[in-house]
Amino acid sequence: MTLPIALLAAVAMLGLPAGSDAAQAPKGFFGVHPRSLASDDYPTMAGADVGLIRTGFVYSAVRPSESAAYDWSRYDAVVAGAAEQGIDVLPVLVGVPPWLSTEAGATPLDSSAAKAAWRDFLTAAVERYGPGGTFWDTYPGTPHPIEDWQAWNEPNSFNNWKRPNPRQYGKLLALSAKTIHAADPSANVISAGVISQPVNRKAMDGDVYLKKMLKSRKAARAADAIAIHPYTGKVRQVREQIELTRKVMDRAKLKRTPIWVTEIGWGQGRGGRNPLIVPAAEQRRNLRESFRMALEKRRKLRIARVVWYQWRDGLDEVCGWCNTSGLLREDGSAKPLLDEFAAIARR
Repeated sequence: MTLPIALLAAVAMLGLPAGSDAAQAPKGFFGVHPRSLASDDYPTMAGADVGLIRTGFVYSAVRPSESAAYDWSRYDAVVAGAAEQGIDVLPVLVGVPPWLSTEAGATPLDSSAAKAAWRDFLTAAVERYGPGGTFWDTYPGTPHPIEDWQAWNEPNSFNNWKRPNPRQYGKLLALSAKTIHAADPSANVISAGVISQPVNRKAMDGDVYLKKMLKSRKAARAADAIAIHPYTGKVRQVREQIELTRKVMDRAKLKRTPIWVTEIGWGQGRGGRNPLIVPAAEQRRNLRESFRMALEKRRKLRIARVVWYQWRDGLDEVCGWCNTSGLLREDGSAKPLLDEFAAIARR
C-alpha cells in the first residue's frame, strides 16, 4: 500500500522505516504519570495524544479512618477529566491506611484485617469506575469506564514493601486479580511495576524478582500484563531490560502475556554520578530513542503500553531525578520535551 506523502514525511522526520511496527503504533500506546493534575492539563494531554493517565489510587486517601465512608471525590475529578478527553486511566491501587498499620512499607498481607480491607477497597474502586460503575450514573458525558487496574507499585523496592519478597507479592497479585475479576470479569489486571535495576543494592534485580514471583502458578496466571520500570542510563540498556523480562516471561509460559512499561524517564540537569540526570538535549533524545525502540520492538517483545514519568516537574522527596523529568515545567508551561512526546505519539 502506498503511504500518503504527509505520512511519509512524518515517518522520515522520526527516522522510522515506512511500514514498520513503529509507523503503525496503536492509538493510546503512550501515556504519562502525573503526580498532580490541574483542570487544563487534560486538554493539553489530549492535544499531545496522551493515551493513558497512570496515577495512584491510594487507599488512605479515600478512607482515612475505619469509621469513615469512602470518599472518592479526589479521584472522581481525575476520572472525569480523562473521560472528557477520551483518555484511559490506569489506577495504581496501593497503600495500607493508618488505621490498619503505621509501619513503613506495610502490605495488605500483614494481617487478616488488612487483607479483608484490601479486598473491600479493590471491589469498591471497580464498582465505582468500572463498566456500569456508580460514578457513570451521574457523569454528564459519555462514560469511559476504567478497564485496567494495577495492583501495587514497585514491590521490589524497600520504600513500598518493608521486606521485598517476590513470593509474597505473587500472593497479593493473585488475591487482587481474583477480587477485581469478581467485580468485573472483563477487567485487565496489571502487575506492579518491578524496578529492573533498583538503586538499593540489597534489592533484587527485576528479572530475578520476576523469575521467583512467576514460579507460583497462581501468580503467573493472575496478571493480564506484567509491568516493569526499566530505569537505566542508556536506551540500549532499557531495551536489554525489556528483552530480559520477555525471556523470563516466556520461560514461565507467559509468551502471550504483554509487557507494560508503566514508568520510564530521565531527569534534566548537569548530570554527574546519577545516570538518570542528563542535559536537556540528551533527555529529549532519550525520550525519542526509547519511544522509537518500543515501537520497533512492540510486536516482537509484546510491549503494549509505555508510560513516561512524569507529566510535570515538581519536588519529589523520594526520587531526586524525578524533580525535572516532567514534560511540563512546574508552572505548567510546556517544555520542548512535550513536543518530542507528541511527535511520536501522534499517528
